[in-house]
Amino acid sequence: KIKMLHCKRVRRVGVVWAVLLVTFFAMNFSVGFSASPRRRYHIVKSGHNLDSIAKQYYGISVADIIKENNLKDPDHIVPGQRLIIPWKGVSHLVREGEYLELIAKAYAKAIGINWRSMMTEIKQSNGLYDPNKLRQNQKLFIPRANKTLQIKIPKKEPSPPAGVWHTIKQYDVTIWRIALNYGEDHGINWKDMQNKIMQHSSNKGVDPRNLQIGQKIFVPEAKKVLEIEISSQLFAKKEISDSTGSTKVTKTSGEFREEKPIFSWPAEGEIVGYFGEGGNEGVDIAVTAGDIVTAPADGVVEWAGEYASLGPSIIIRHEQEGFFSSFSFTNYFTNLSLTYKINKGDEVDKGEPIAEIAASEAVNSVRLHFEVHRKENVEDSVNPLDYLP
Repeated sequence: KIKMLHCKRVRRVGVVWAVLLVTFFAMNFSVGFSASPRRRYHIVKSGHNLDSIAKQYYGISVADIIKENNLKDPDHIVPGQRLIIPWKGVSHLVREGEYLELIAKAYAKAIGINWRSMMTEIKQSNGLYDPNKLRQNQKLFIPRANKTLQIKIPKKEPSPPAGVWHTIKQYDVTIWRIALNYGEDHGINWKDMQNKIMQHSSNKGVDPRNLQIGQKIFVPEAKKVLEIEISSQLFAKKEISDSTGSTKVTKTSGEFREEKPIFSWPAEGEIVGYFGEGGNEGVDIAVTAGDIVTAPADGVVEWAGEYASLGPSIIIRHEQEGFFSSFSFTNYFTNLSLTYKINKGDEVDKGEPIAEIAASEAVNSVRLHFEVHRKENVEDSVNPLDYLP
């Protein structure tokens, strides 16, 4: 009898372990809906129903929303109600040599979407704020994917070309100032030098608008480390304007002549859409609730409010610079509200707050769309990055 009891106990323990193992493998290796490390929500608006809500999210059905929220009466949802929106995707185990951009490009190619959008969705679904902290054997949730990929690890790059490491020693040093100084010393314009610096693999992950004292920036092709000049000695003592109204500066001696950036960044955030990509007439900057949008230059507000199909929008005329700048806001996961700090007809100064991103619930992906148009031809859009530091 004792022996029979012992056998039953052993079988019971065996069943428990079997259930635990099955659960473990189901959670970590199954394809389909997965509990995201970071939940996303949808706030119901007037006129919404589950069908219209489900269509806003990739691969999500009405049944998925009902199941995730345990809805007893699916036909009765009310404005302001918060619904959990499940994710569809797979789990990816980070291997040695893999990094976020490499992973995003591999899955984006397999799915058929832009890799920058894929990287943004991976960050959002994993709460991954610093992609440089990705570590080996870390599990990443990959939205939209229906199978886990074996990613080909690229060969290590050869030794970097000649250049120097520049250490930031002052708070007001920017990539633009570094490019201006080293470009002049090397005999090339600051735009070309800035591109060389930002595109070099040694500077991957560098935020050009947020350099820290002690941070090292690799300057390719430079032969010696320079002390960065931040006084007006690098600029002309005489300003001239070309036919477009753009202000240029010239040195009083030597052959150096270069355009000076005329706009400041309207918001801080990752660039998630570039000029020319898929017909994009501006740049898209990832922003979140609470972020402040500022005027990129002095000007007069031509519009502040809902604008046709663009939604919340602001347009500013910059008379002296000869341009219009426009801002619109796109939100992919929940409802956006914008707090305007200016009105039509107001004069604004460069760097002055003009709006604040506001939302009643967590906002997972809001884009500030920033365009620049020439004043004499508003249909002629130009690349904002050509006029920013």
